[in-house]
Amino acid sequence: MPRFVTRERLVALVAPLLLVLVACVSVGVHVPDNEALSPIDEWVYADYLDKVPTQGVVTRGEETGEFARSELACNGVRLALDENPVLCAQVAAGTEKDSDLPMGGVTSADIYTPAYFAVTWVMAKTIQFLGVDDLLDAASYAGAVWLSVGLLFLFAAMRRLGVGRTVAVALGALVTASPGAFWSSTYVSTDAPALAVGGSLLWLAVRIVQGRSGKVAFVLVSLVGVVLKAQFLLGIAVAGLAVVGWTAARAFAERGHDARRGGWVVRALLARETLTVVASLVVAVVFQVVWAVVRSAIATGPYPDQSVALPVTVHGLLAEVLKFLPLTAQDPTDVANSIALVTAGTLVSWLSIAGVVGLVAVGRDDAESTWFARAALVAAVSAGPVLAAGSIVVSGYYFELPYRYGLAMLPAFMLCAGVLLSRQRAWLPVSLAVVSGVVYAASLAGN
Repeated sequence: MPRFVTRERLVALVAPLLLVLVACVSVGVHVPDNEALSPIDEWVYADYLDKVPTQGVVTRGEETGEFARSELACNGVRLALDENPVLCAQVAAGTEKDSDLPMGGVTSADIYTPAYFAVTWVMAKTIQFLGVDDLLDAASYAGAVWLSVGLLFLFAAMRRLGVGRTVAVALGALVTASPGAFWSSTYVSTDAPALAVGGSLLWLAVRIVQGRSGKVAFVLVSLVGVVLKAQFLLGIAVAGLAVVGWTAARAFAERGHDARRGGWVVRALLARETLTVVASLVVAVVFQVVWAVVRSAIATGPYPDQSVALPVTVHGLLAEVLKFLPLTAQDPTDVANSIALVTAGTLVSWLSIAGVVGLVAVGRDDAESTWFARAALVAAVSAGPVLAAGSIVVSGYYFELPYRYGLAMLPAFMLCAGVLLSRQRAWLPVSLAVVSGVVYAASLAGN
């Protein structure tokens, strides 16, 4: 055995490799069963995926192309539309009517940059080279890559905060089996990179508060995140709040004779860690403003009516406050999947609440994990109203936010659960591993 390959290093690789296997098996089992399109806008995502290599970007008001229309008519949309042989034949002949298609045949995917679709198209073409014929199936299999990256970064963040391998792998398996991961990772979905973005930012934030490198990478990953999808800003918010909170706490603890003059506040505000978070948020917001201007400039028609606009009410905004922490991993379609998927989603929800609220309640100010819990709680309760307000400003109307918008925060919730569970007696982590293994295995049986 080479000198650099030690028994300890081989053992350390087992858990990460197991998480990759967990992700790949889940996606590999579910994708062949997903004959109909996902109701979460997959037909317009299929259109973007098909067009990205030739035209780069789709525009507001643009009609969907033959590829997406054929997928819709010939395969149907799960929970929404049955396959339609007549419409399928009409699409093949080019005689279909726009009025027979959702939203009059106009795309709603122009709100996204081409980034997710371009990267997924490249991965899909590679997968097709390995033997998968259909472009949409190949792109769906690419979800295993996004999911694996998210699980690996979450695992790495947990390990840096002392979470045991057993707990970290068990939580990763539960996340994989949850409805949130199922719908985002086994179909073509702009939510697919959510865990990867949230997990990588979380890992970088942990490195930063521990005095390691990662500041430049944090800004770059933040930019990549919002280029992929605006809602991934929530991942920046959680990680950034933790870094700022920890930096302020450290400055306060070291305040010395500056206590009355508030010198510690200035030091905290001007600390490199704080400036890194500010730079990340500025870059993210500026990019979104620029993208909004570009979208408007290249628009070819009005935005389609998706019939989701709702009146703004106090009750509605309060509901958004209590949405993401308990419901992020739940079924985004609100239609029950298999018992195993529902069970996994419920367990992830309970663990999220217990982890975040538990660490906030019992965590010490000088513990890094406490600040991640506090950041997760603040971000979770404020994200809904902030996103709702942003929707009103950008789109001109309010709509009930889907649970899946919070997926970029899920790694932080699981990190808190992992830290809390690792402090318990040995039987609890072992029990968690057994339960997660059973639930994960059962989730492979059906959807």
